[in-house]
Amino acid sequence: MIHSVRAAAAAMASTVIAAAGLVFGTAGSAHATGHGEGYYGVWASGVNVRAGGGEQCYLYPSAANCPSVQTMVSSPAQVWVYCQEEGAQTVGGNPYWVWVLTASGHRGYMASYYIDNATNWIDGVEDC
Repeated sequence: MIHSVRAAAAAMASTVIAAAGLVFGTAGSAHATGHGEGYYGVWASGVNVRAGGGEQCYLYPSAANCPSVQTMVSSPAQVWVYCQEEGAQTVGGNPYWVWVLTASGHRGYMASYYIDNATNWIDGVEDC
């Protein structure tokens, strides 16, 4: 009987510890679910980071309105996301574009479709 009580207590403690891990997560996971400006992973290869095109690029980002490719990023790279904007082009069903800073120091827009996030709109990231 004592063995059964100890086993049940150990099982309950394991469940509580596992549940706490799900609730609190890890320090780096806060941005993975879209909670504001910060680092986000890129899930694809050869993703263009674009600029140029003047005001049209900044108001309505798209491949056509932002013709200058600043750099390309590939998984498992992370980019710093500053803000997001509904663009003139939808990529993969996602109408948003994000203004990013790459590890190489390049800034520009990239299609939000390629950001590792559960939804098209990244919660907590401001409009550009």
